[in-house]
Formats: sequence, C-alpha cells, structure tokens
Amino acid sequence: MKNLKLLLIVILLLITTKSFSQNVTNFYLFVINPNNCPYSITGYWIDTIEQSQGSLFFTAVDTSSVVPYLWNGQAETNSATSTMSICVVPAPPCNCTMDCIQQISVTPGSYTILLCDNTIGIEEQQSLLLMDNKYYDLLGKEIEDITTYPMDSLYIKNGRKYIKE
Repeated sequence: MKNLKLLLIVILLLITTKSFSQNVTNFYLFVINPNNCPYSITGYWIDTIEQSQGSLFFTAVDTSSVVPYLWNGQAETNSATSTMSICVVPAPPCNCTMDCIQQISVTPGSYTILLCDNTIGIEEQQSLLLMDNKYYDLLGKEIEDITTYPMDSLYIKNGRKYIKE
C-alpha cells in the first residue's frame, strides 16, 4: 500500500512537471566582430502551422568582455515547424549594415553571424608551388631530407598527403 502511494505521487509529479514545463529551445549565437563594434541583437520566431509567434531572448555568456561575442538564445517554442530570424544591428560609431540570418529552423545548436565584414567571397587558389616535387610537413615547412623524416609521419608532396612507411 505504501509503495502504491509512492508510485502514485511520483506519477503525479511527473505529469505536473510535464504540464507546467516551458516549451523552450536553447541555442548559442556567436557574433564575430572584427571591428569591435557595439551592437544589439533582435530576433523572432514564427510557426505558420501552429499559428504562433514570439520574440527571441538573448543573454551574454562571455560577460568578461566589453563587447560580448557569445550569446545564449531562447525561443519559447520547441515545435519542429518553427523558424526564426536573427539580426545583429551595429551601433555608432560603426556605420556598417546589420547582418541577419533569416528563416532557419528553431533547433538547439549554434549559429554564427559575421558583423561589419567586407568579404564578398572566398575561393580556393591553386598554387603551382605545391607541384614542385618537394616534400612538406603538414604545416607547410619544407622537409630538406625525406630519408631522415620520422616513420609513420604525414607529409605532403605535389599537393597530396602521404604517410612515410
């Protein structure tokens, strides 16, 4: 009888906890800020299927720095059909445009925004120097004599990686 009461109390507590727990999705936001600009963060989430929406809330994780770069974000939803948009808005004296992530799924994880950057694109440049029949370690330093290089070590020759056996 005592065990039955205890079991009923535990079940009641679990049901109550499940009923009153918030449906919150936590995530991290990294703000890469090479110019150290002051900024603010805005964001919202929306679920067109469940007809709900709300604001995103951000708390600085790295409180030791003057301009934080790591934030804990919260969306008061855990629906698989919710999407969110996040914008980082620079403040004076910086005169660059705001940077946004638009309509991404509300899921735990981390997101990164690069603030005030003039990068237009990144592409790989092939170097003919890598095709010179010389040996290099993984840091790009030339190996003068491959015969003295340690066994079972990685090296690069003509742009390809090898293991010395």
